[in-house]
Amino acid sequence: MRNTLAIVGGGFSGTVLAANLLRRPPSAATDILLIERGPAVGRGVAYAAREFPYLLNVPAARLSADSEDALQFLHFVQRRMPDADGEDFLPRALYGDYLQDYLSRAERAAPAHVRLLRIAGEVRRVAPGSDCALMAEFADRPPIVADRVILALGNPPPPLLPWAAAIRDHAAYRHDPWDLPKTLSAEHSVLIVGNGLTMADAAAFLTQDPGRAPALHTISRHGLVSLPQTAFRPSAVRSDGGAFLACADSLRRVLAMTRELTREVENRGGDWREVVTFVRHLAPDLWRRLPHPARRRFVRHLQAHWDVHRHRLPPQMAALIASLRRGGKLHVNAGRIDSAAAAGEQLRVSWRPRGSGSTATLTVDLIVNATGPDYVLERSADPLLKSLCSAGLVSADALNLGLRTAGFGACVDSQGRPSEHLYYLGPMLRADHWEATAVTELRDHAEQLAVHLARRVVTPVS
Repeated sequence: MRNTLAIVGGGFSGTVLAANLLRRPPSAATDILLIERGPAVGRGVAYAAREFPYLLNVPAARLSADSEDALQFLHFVQRRMPDADGEDFLPRALYGDYLQDYLSRAERAAPAHVRLLRIAGEVRRVAPGSDCALMAEFADRPPIVADRVILALGNPPPPLLPWAAAIRDHAAYRHDPWDLPKTLSAEHSVLIVGNGLTMADAAAFLTQDPGRAPALHTISRHGLVSLPQTAFRPSAVRSDGGAFLACADSLRRVLAMTRELTREVENRGGDWREVVTFVRHLAPDLWRRLPHPARRRFVRHLQAHWDVHRHRLPPQMAALIASLRRGGKLHVNAGRIDSAAAAGEQLRVSWRPRGSGSTATLTVDLIVNATGPDYVLERSADPLLKSLCSAGLVSADALNLGLRTAGFGACVDSQGRPSEHLYYLGPMLRADHWEATAVTELRDHAEQLAVHLARRVVTPVS
């Protein structure tokens, strides 16, 4: 008999986990099933092959999927583009090419007793089977029985916000920020809801022809726009972080120490991004040590500020956003949308500017939902997540940041028990780790999980 490990999701997390299981395989005969509902393994939404060259927001030298080969992605790129530099911000589709190559090379080098099987399909339900196994049920194919199932589902789609329910089927509303029309011109106007990285992507797409670019408006709660990347030194702050961790019971003290360290670094001619990177590496330990009330205050008051410093724009994207704002083509607003309604082929939005008791209105030719992923499980429309929640096999954290997990991403059920057979790998690890969205963070989780799974696989008793 062969062991079966089923990875549900073939984006970054699932692909890198599969590659690591092939590179560091179990000793027993094992089938690794990589299940992807999209058109191609290794891409997901983030690295899909699109006509528009959306850019990675991290330079090439810091995007290796292999912790033991820090420049692997850069070297892959340089075989195609010899002039590429480690500080270049490259097209995301190119990273998808790299992940597919990374998996193919791992597959070719794998020993004969380990097989990778690529399966196209959408898993709609995972349920307990016989002999402690799990059964993955599909929408349009027979179920698969697996010894262990790893949920590598990637980022969930953005939420359908209350005001959007009335216009969700209107031709001028785009819930998917990657599904944008090419027909808009200078006489049109667009409202982008959200001011983060997705807003910048949408703005870049809609203004690729400067002479025909529509007027852009944005609205988010704080009106904060992601800050630009620079060629800073990621390892400039050298410390074990002991002083930060020692005061991790106080959010106020952690914030004060961060500001003090930033002043010291900048006084020495450094870059505040060096401090953000240092704190980001400490974030999982800091997050686990913070009391729950402090975590709640962080999410409510500081998360938006952390996000614009942590999730930064490529320099050319930041320059574009700045140019659009200077030229009056992009108007960034802070506030809340109360309602939206059809006005013929257009949409009319009623919103309240931040700090104001008055209501403003805006009529536009297109509304784009760029609010980012919705991590609230109880709102999820995904059939698999809904079924897992209903069965009590997974549970949300108290702040609705993602999925509760134990060691190595073992899913924690509704009774607080970690599973021995169901795991999660992806950005919803942020419930327990806070920082769990970047390539390096998810790569490290994938490598650790692969080692753990390989050790758990044993030769079945015949």
